[in-house]
Formats: sequence, C-alpha cells, structure tokens
Amino acid sequence: MANILLGYQGYAISVYVISIMIALSGFSLGIGYALNEKKFKEFGREELYQSVINGILVGTLILLFTPSGLIGSMINSLVIVNGTKINCLGYMSSNPSICLSYDYLAGSGDYTFMGKDHQPIFSMVSGTITSLLALNAVVGAISSVKINLEFVQFSFSYVFLPVITEIQYIIKILSTVAISVLVQAAVLSFVAVGALSIMLPLGLILRSFYPTRKLGGFFIAVSIGLYVVLPLSYLFNMAISSSFLQSASSSGITNVTYSAVSVENQLFSSGSYYNSTKDNGVIGKISGAVTSLQNNIALLLDKIFSAVAYFIVYTFILPAFSLIITGISIKELSELLGSEASFGRFYMLG
Repeated sequence: MANILLGYQGYAISVYVISIMIALSGFSLGIGYALNEKKFKEFGREELYQSVINGILVGTLILLFTPSGLIGSMINSLVIVNGTKINCLGYMSSNPSICLSYDYLAGSGDYTFMGKDHQPIFSMVSGTITSLLALNAVVGAISSVKINLEFVQFSFSYVFLPVITEIQYIIKILSTVAISVLVQAAVLSFVAVGALSIMLPLGLILRSFYPTRKLGGFFIAVSIGLYVVLPLSYLFNMAISSSFLQSASSSGITNVTYSAVSVENQLFSSGSYYNSTKDNGVIGKISGAVTSLQNNIALLLDKIFSAVAYFIVYTFILPAFSLIITGISIKELSELLGSEASFGRFYMLG
C-alpha cells in the first residue's frame, strides 16, 4: 500500500539516519565511560534506545502499509463488502477507503455501496443547481409578463418575486455545499498522494534526530491519521446516507420548469387573445394557470429545502465529526510517539 515519493527512498534514508544515530550514541557512550562523564553516558544511552525504537518503528510501518499488510487487509475487509463497486483513480488505488470516500463526495460516476447504487453528492448538488437556474430563468420571465387589460395593466412580478428570492437563496446554499464537497474531495486527493509518499517518510527521518524528534512523531501521527482514520470515518457517514433517497430530484425540478414554460406561453398567448377579442374569460384561465404553477413550485420548494437540510448534514456536520475523530487519533498517536498535538478547543475531546 505504500506508494512513496521520497518513495522507498524515504524509508531507506531513515534507516541510514538511524544507523548514523546508533553510531553517534555508541561514540557518546564510549566518551562518557572513558571520561566518566554522566551527561555523555545519559545522552548516548537515550539516543541508543530511541534509535532502536525508530528502527522497530520503520520496520513495523513498512509491514503495516504493504498491500498484504495488516492495515491494507483491514481496509479491504471494511470496504470491499456486499458487492461494493468503486471508480478508483490510479493514484488512489492503494487505499480503497479513499477511493470510496472520493466517489461518495465527487466521483466521476455512480458507485455501489452496501448493495445499493448511489450518485456522488457533488453530482446531485450540481444537477439540482442547474435545474434550479433553469427554473429561476423561466419564473423570472413569467414575472416580467404584463397584460394590458381595458382599464388596467396587470403584472406577475408581485406574485413570483418571493418565489424567485427563495430559489436564489437555495442556489446560494447549494453552491456553498458544492464548494465544501470539492474541498473535502481535494483533501482526500492530497492524502492519497502525500500521506505515505511524503509525510510518513519525512516523519521517520525527523524522528531519528534528537532536535526534531517530537516534530517527526507529529508527522508520523498526522500521516497515519489522515491516511487511515479520516477515510474510514467517511464510511460511517456513507452508512448513514445510504438509506437516503433525494426527495427533490433534478427530474422533479425539470418537470416543474416545463410546467412554468407552458404557463409562460399561455400568458403570452392569452394576453394577445384578450387584446384582440376582449374575452373576459381569459382572465380566469390565466388565474388558474398561475395558481396551479404557484402550488407546484411551493410543493417543490418544500422538497428542496428538505434535501438541502440533508446535504448540509452530509457535507458539514458529519465531516466535522470525521475531523474530530481524526484529530483525536492524531493526538493519541502523537503522545504514543513521544510528541504533542493540540488542536485548540478540540484539545478537551482527547
């Protein structure tokens, strides 16, 4: 599972550094005993212990993150179950949990999870935004229609301006949701490329030196937390969202848009018909068409607001939970590796 920049070279460098530190610790011990200097003895003994620990750590991490290692087997057993099918980009192929999490957020096509086919959140959100933009344009055109009656001029702007305001408000919320989804997908892409290839080898190298030992432990903890804990926490999010069927689909919005276009055409034709014939029955037809359209849009907006609430939960609240879990794991791993990790107010969660 290791796809490494410094690649395996990073691990090789850390082994060389550990060898050098073992030699230095032996040299320090020799001087300490020769000169009977307590500080040299303590420094040499401590560095020798740490070098042995670093050597064990390098070997353990290599074994854990190979394709057949413990971590790889665990991730595969959690992800590749119940007919799960994912669209895995090449640079993510070493970690199926990252592939599945990316598909859940902004994948290139449908994926299968827990035996059900799903659309990526970004596809659903962007499709809804596109459909709402079309509906907004048609309703805006209707609101600009003016019918000249015999003594008065009637405009539909007062009827549909509140509707237009609601649609534009929803579009703004969904645009924010879409950006959040893309940011999370970008973070997963960075993790897939850099966690094991840059951060983990760099952490091993830094931990081998006395002045940067705590920084190295922090880098190791961050790389493991991001590569393992973060994508696995998204599986929990997906398990919750897998039973949700989007109540306000793009096809439903499109159907209402077609109805709005029909009403728009009817308004134009009815206005022309009234001006040429002075048929008062046209007013009733217009009123009925507009009322029906208002009712359809009201029902649609109710469904859309419900869907927006779910999108907010899935793209803000649940990912925040994932970040907290990842932060706690990084903190605990850092302490285990002799480092410290504090995340401000989240420190109390650890």
